[in-house]
Amino acid sequence: MKKLLLLFAFLFCLTVSSQNQKGEIILSVAVSPYPTTTNNQDDFGALGLASFEFFISNKVSLSGSFFTSNNTLLKNNSDVTIHSYGFTPSIHYYFVNKEKWNVFAQAGYGFGFEDQTQGYIQNSALTIYNIGPGAHYKIGEKLYLKLLLPYFNARNITLNVDAASGIAAFLGLGFKF
Repeated sequence: MKKLLLLFAFLFCLTVSSQNQKGEIILSVAVSPYPTTTNNQDDFGALGLASFEFFISNKVSLSGSFFTSNNTLLKNNSDVTIHSYGFTPSIHYYFVNKEKWNVFAQAGYGFGFEDQTQGYIQNSALTIYNIGPGAHYKIGEKLYLKLLLPYFNARNITLNVDAASGIAAFLGLGFKF
């Protein structure tokens, strides 16, 4: 009976140590496709995120994500290139926190700027908010596959127009410290 209790305690400790814990840090990078239509021409680019996530409890984390986008990285039919850069702080709440995977909801609000090249360069300020689900799947001792499906809205406040809006699918890798 004593051996069974020790085995159970050992397995419980292994499971708990694999789950998110207060004070842990995850660094991650993720990309999403970025199709756009400008002047009735279709372009195709990418959005990129580099994030730093800090767990303030086992279920809640705060993160900061630096983002960049390029709408013509893979396909440029319109000759209009749009680059954006910025920073979005977010809060994550983990609904599922298992040994191999977890599921969370996130919400964030941040700022950035956008360069549009249309024969000239125009710098514009952006506000960005995001809300939606995400998940991590453990593929190594400290390596995770990351999936994000946020609804986001990037508003160009200089021109008072939406720069981008909709659901994006981000796929990437995270490393836990």
